[in-house]
Amino acid sequence: MKKLSKQHQQTIFAIYAEDKKGLLGQILVYFNRKNFEIKSLNVARTDISDLVLLTLEAVVPENELLPFTERLKKIIEVYAITTYDTSHQLKKNGFYRMAATALNNSIWQLLGTYGAQLSSIGPDTFMISKTGSDHDLATLYAKLEGPHLLGFCKSGLIIEESLVPFETL
Repeated sequence: MKKLSKQHQQTIFAIYAEDKKGLLGQILVYFNRKNFEIKSLNVARTDISDLVLLTLEAVVPENELLPFTERLKKIIEVYAITTYDTSHQLKKNGFYRMAATALNNSIWQLLGTYGAQLSSIGPDTFMISKTGSDHDLATLYAKLEGPHLLGFCKSGLIIEESLVPFETL
């Protein structure tokens, strides 16, 4: 895995915006124009009608972070943007597809030890899901790795600190 230089930092953007058609594309154009790598992206509805929370994890040069964030704030639908460095944990969902033959006592023990859940069982496979940091998901992956692990993916969620009352936006 490539290491980031000190001039580039992985940053988490929490963007509260009005839910309008084309908003996501408009925001992504800013990242694409600058050729900033997006590591994960999540769009979540909030309890407030027409307000969404976009969480992006991206690699942005340190010297460009502030001006880039200010440009994003000028998008008419954007109410607020907060950035976090990766010392704040971005929670993600990990999904592990396993061969049905692996469903035994040791799997149940792993689920309990690592706070994972059995999310579905099919005739030939079963799915395990876990919410946690990249490190948490990688640790469970290492324990499950082998011929019974048929597939894995993870999706970005939110940074818990970004959930704020609307009045504070």
